Amino acid sequence: MELRVQREKKRRRSWVVALVVLVALVWGLNYVMISRPVAAALAADPRTAGITLAAHLRYFVDPTTLSLDLRGVGTADTTDVFRGLFAAAKALADGSWGIPHTVSLSRGGALVYTVAGDDLRQQAHDFPLARKPAAILGALVRALRGPDGKPLGPEATVESAARRWVTGHP
Repeated sequence: MELRVQREKKRRRSWVVALVVLVALVWGLNYVMISRPVAAALAADPRTAGITLAAHLRYFVDPTTLSLDLRGVGTADTTDVFRGLFAAAKALADGSWGIPHTVSLSRGGALVYTVAGDDLRQQAHDFPLARKPAAILGALVRALRGPDGKPLGPEATVESAARRWVTGHP
């Protein structure tokens, strides 16, 4: 009887250790493959250096959705958050992970926008090369979807869309 109890305790301990290792592995992969490249890309440009984006896969395990949660903007201009978004997207597109099918843009954990990964990838590639960056920013605003999945209205501007992401309020 005592031997069976010891085996059961050992088995439970093994499950706990395995769970801790799995959680550490998932967090570590998100950090190395997503969070670190995004933070480095934002820090590389003085206009986006104050922007803090928590970047990870949705629920840390869903490879179809990238979650970018805006945590702070520092002294960055409101529209520079989109410059930071493009820098983060370019870093991920050029890296080993890439950009998933969908990108969710949150503020303090609350979903503000979603955008198709392919649209963001193309705009992030085009932005540094554009003679008229305002056209690329306008294309981004047209590609953004609200939390309900509907496109922003024709009255949406780059400034209003950026302000909404920065504040989390319409």
